[in-house]
Amino acid sequence: MPGISKSQRLLTKRDFDATLDSQQNGTGVKIVCRDFVLVASPPAADRPARLGLIVSRKVGNSVVRNRVKRCVREYFRNELVSQQPLNGCNLVVIARPSLVNQEGRVKDDIQGSLKHCADRLLKKLSGPSKSCP
Repeated sequence: MPGISKSQRLLTKRDFDATLDSQQNGTGVKIVCRDFVLVASPPAADRPARLGLIVSRKVGNSVVRNRVKRCVREYFRNELVSQQPLNGCNLVVIARPSLVNQEGRVKDDIQGSLKHCADRLLKKLSGPSKSCP
């Protein structure tokens, strides 16, 4: 199972900052859900949809954080890359501590929670006022 190629990842701090700042200056879209925050912005040039992940230590230890990242990447690779409204967008996914239950284990339905947030994002991007080039 191949991973996400370099052309589909946000790699530098500048890319992350540009995406997160675009939401503040009105050109981007932000969706806040219980388990995730999604921020999408149009890039400067034509390229495929790109993914950036932010999973802090508040979410859990390294095992938990890496499991969350693997699940998000898998969902992005299988579901989101093919979505028309995301073509050319930068997408930053911020995991929230609510992903982990009281025992320190990751919820079983990470992808279901992410699907709910992504559906809201796609609906907002498909609207007439906000869209990526």
